[in-house]
Amino acid sequence: MTLGTVKLLLPIVAVTIQSNSASTLIPPYLHELRLPVAAIGSLISLGPVFALVSRLPMGMAYNWSRARTLIALAVLAMGLTNFLYSFAGDGMTFALVHALNGFAYGAVTTLYMAFYVDSLAPEENRNHAMGYYVGSLALGYSTGNFFGGLIADHWGYALTFQLAALLSLVSVGLLWLLHGSSAPAEGAPKAQAGAKLTSKNSFRALLEPELAAVVVVALFLNLLHQMSNVFISLYGLAVGMSLTQIGVIRAAYAGCNAVTRPISGHIVNKFGHKNLSYFGLPLQSAILMLIPLFTGFGTILFVYVASSLMRAIVVVANAVGLVQDVPESKVQRGLASGVYNASGDLGNILGPSVGGLIAHAMGIGGVFVVGSLGSTLLFFLVIWLVRRISNNAEIRPAL
Repeated sequence: MTLGTVKLLLPIVAVTIQSNSASTLIPPYLHELRLPVAAIGSLISLGPVFALVSRLPMGMAYNWSRARTLIALAVLAMGLTNFLYSFAGDGMTFALVHALNGFAYGAVTTLYMAFYVDSLAPEENRNHAMGYYVGSLALGYSTGNFFGGLIADHWGYALTFQLAALLSLVSVGLLWLLHGSSAPAEGAPKAQAGAKLTSKNSFRALLEPELAAVVVVALFLNLLHQMSNVFISLYGLAVGMSLTQIGVIRAAYAGCNAVTRPISGHIVNKFGHKNLSYFGLPLQSAILMLIPLFTGFGTILFVYVASSLMRAIVVVANAVGLVQDVPESKVQRGLASGVYNASGDLGNILGPSVGGLIAHAMGIGGVFVVGSLGSTLLFFLVIWLVRRISNNAEIRPAL
């Protein structure tokens, strides 16, 4: 890794610390406002909804020469909304603030990934650089989760939200102070005008069975992840955990992903990416179903981190499937990536909402049992439908 790449990674680490310091506290904060669990799930879903809304316009607005300015404005908007969380004392106010925060977060992450790739030094290995990027996000998630819970335990929700807001100034400072003025390398691939992500092209891409299978796995992975990530906080409160302990559990979950993903390629090579994609998610669900059996911090930490291990392996296996099984001759690579990431956003939206409905009907423990089991059954049903459509498509040309 070159020094220039390290400098590029520091601002996005600060952004993810800022975001996750706040997001760790949102479920218990809404619980303290005495909102129903179904409402909590729906309100949290507004963030990824507006993140999804921001991706296409921000991607179209991206230009390297003005990227830092756009990113700085979006980071400051994130900071402002983090600060306003401390004044959101009712559901309607929180919904407005959280929607704006989700839009700003989607803008930052969309713009910064493109800016990062364009700003890499010519001698930097692009494949390794993307591994560094994903690892730095996990580092920010883990750090933000831990310190968010720790600070809130000692000084309360409001001050934690406000301190997270101040991190936006650090992120902007790092963005402008550490990065040089070098432009994208000569000969770097340029986006073609005709390769824009449109709804019509996205729908056509989804009809390709190879991409459809990858998208289904990504959707259910994120649905399960967001459902458990939101309600582990509320379950922890219900069994008497402190906010610090909840932060440690979430930080360990993110930290396990950061460590496991770079080495999961060896596991994928041994067992095959399709086997791990199809059967790793049910195994993660089975592990999550154990959580309501325990109330102790250490045991829940162990079980939750074990589920993170399975998630990390399946994420890598599915990413390998995106590269190996989706030929660029059928689906343009940028389009495949856009559809793949949009499916993850959809899972982020559905997870908290579905979990909230289950918690309202069956209690928080039911989210981990009914939600995990139901997700697995629905996952296999959708995979079966995708295969059936694929088989029908192969038969028709022969007729």
